[in-house]
Amino acid sequence: MSTPASLSKPALSAVTRLDALAGTHAEWGPWLSVVREVTAELSDTVWDAHPPHTVAHTGPSPQLAAAVLQPDGPSVKRLLDRLRAVARAQNLVGLAGPASLAPVTSVEEALEVFLAAVNDDDAALDRQAARVGATPEGWRALTQLLPMPYLHACARRWTAGPHTTWSQGFCPVCGAWPAFAEMRGIERARHLRCGRCGAGWRMPVLACTYCGTTDHDALGALVVDDKTARWSVDVCHVCSGYLKSFTTLQPTPSNEILVTDLASVEFDLVALERGFLRPHTHAVALSASLAAAADPEPPPAPKRWWS
Repeated sequence: MSTPASLSKPALSAVTRLDALAGTHAEWGPWLSVVREVTAELSDTVWDAHPPHTVAHTGPSPQLAAAVLQPDGPSVKRLLDRLRAVARAQNLVGLAGPASLAPVTSVEEALEVFLAAVNDDDAALDRQAARVGATPEGWRALTQLLPMPYLHACARRWTAGPHTTWSQGFCPVCGAWPAFAEMRGIERARHLRCGRCGAGWRMPVLACTYCGTTDHDALGALVVDDKTARWSVDVCHVCSGYLKSFTTLQPTPSNEILVTDLASVEFDLVALERGFLRPHTHAVALSASLAAAADPEPPPAPKRWWS
């Protein structure tokens, strides 16, 4: 397996790495053009101006579970319009729908899309896809990008404030499963990184991210070849889950996590070919809202996706 160009140049900016990736994989170009549109927003502090109202949790729940989100509506609308415009320009009508059908997005509609994407509300997303003329799968792929700048702002807020030690496999901010693990520094401490909000948290080396097993006989790693020795794939024979992992001295910048995940897709293929899986849904349904809610219900327990 050859080393992707964007993996070998970690010092480059996220947008530059995306452009390099598009040059290496021309067939990905249309989709990467859409991703490029949101990547430039991930570090923009304009999204930090409207923090969420969070609630106290009694168990291991992510920060945004049952939270009241306050994104800036016009900013959400502008981003959604741009994502759809770029997708249409790339002839990805399945993602955005044709311009002739529901061409104008109101702030209220954009916020509905935002909330459905945050909450992983497939029923709401499917209704929206039908309204705009997109395919359900394409619309979900497009709209998963929409809340990312706001979620990155939430993760920055979580990182800057006091928080308890987190030992779960899913993200302490948004409840998503990690995109990959980093084995950092001389001591090779294992840190999981969220591809949705950019958060990072420490996790024991000998523990499955998904089912939590610590049975070393059930845990293993796939090392692909010598050219990519800093990368491997952690696998679990209990739940058949896998997670990409690589060694690094410094943490990946938050706005580059999505790019690094895309650039390392060859390792996903290696795992899939061997029968290992990565969850397609988030670990926790956030049940977040956009309006003040009195006495919010406690967040649901994490999903056991492997059962």
